[in-house]
Amino acid sequence: MQEWKKAFESKDVDSIMAFYAPEGFTAFDLMPPFHFEGGEMWRKNWVDFYEAFDGPIELELADLRVDAQADLAIARCAVRMAGTMFGRPMDSWVRTTNCFRRVEGEWLMIHDHVSWPIDFATGKALMDLTPAGAGR
Repeated sequence: MQEWKKAFESKDVDSIMAFYAPEGFTAFDLMPPFHFEGGEMWRKNWVDFYEAFDGPIELELADLRVDAQADLAIARCAVRMAGTMFGRPMDSWVRTTNCFRRVEGEWLMIHDHVSWPIDFATGKALMDLTPAGAGR
């Protein structure tokens, strides 16, 4: 997860894509569409995402928990993302669950799920919450 964090912060699409399984990958991300399937669709998401940021992106991981057995693993954590997105400061924690499969001795992500809690009364994402194990 620390190596993934470095690749994410590098804003290098090839570096980040190296963490994902080339076949059978799916994602539920913050940005549309509702469901991503396949590497090319996911690659375009990363290109669009990085283009939305001016300058560096800073990540912080909190409450990381990894459970693994044989060739499957699940990583859960909170991720703080900070930077300038669409010309505005952005600093928010998201919930992340990643599923991995060991492919030829290498752990590759087969599913990525990122979300914010929702206030059902307003229908708005709660982007200002901080997890209990966070540094800020």
